[in-house]
Amino acid sequence: MKTLTNPAWLATIFLFLMHQAVQYGFNYSVPLADDYLDPFLAIPILLGALLIERRWLFGRPWLTMSEVIIITLTLAYVFEFFFPHWQPRFISDPYDFVAYGFGALYFWWLINPKAGEKIL
Repeated sequence: MKTLTNPAWLATIFLFLMHQAVQYGFNYSVPLADDYLDPFLAIPILLGALLIERRWLFGRPWLTMSEVIIITLTLAYVFEFFFPHWQPRFISDPYDFVAYGFGALYFWWLINPKAGEKIL
């Protein structure tokens, strides 16, 4: 299944946009979602975009497990260490790493087509 039409990937984008609209547009706070939904959704959205790019440029049908792990850890490092030092508005939270991990699992099983079957 193509990523652009994958309901699991489209759901992450929709949920991210709706949460941003509720949080910033309507100034309504849902504390648990405000703290951990964006880290959870960021990984599948960004890995899905990378998968689209890899398919378009290289014809690769999926990302490998090592790619998913390395990219997730790199993004988590950037989001949790670089951004808070660069912009005080960003806050580092160790529990965000759990959300990033679950986001990577979501991507692996629901968006990265047939990749889960290749390691079993």
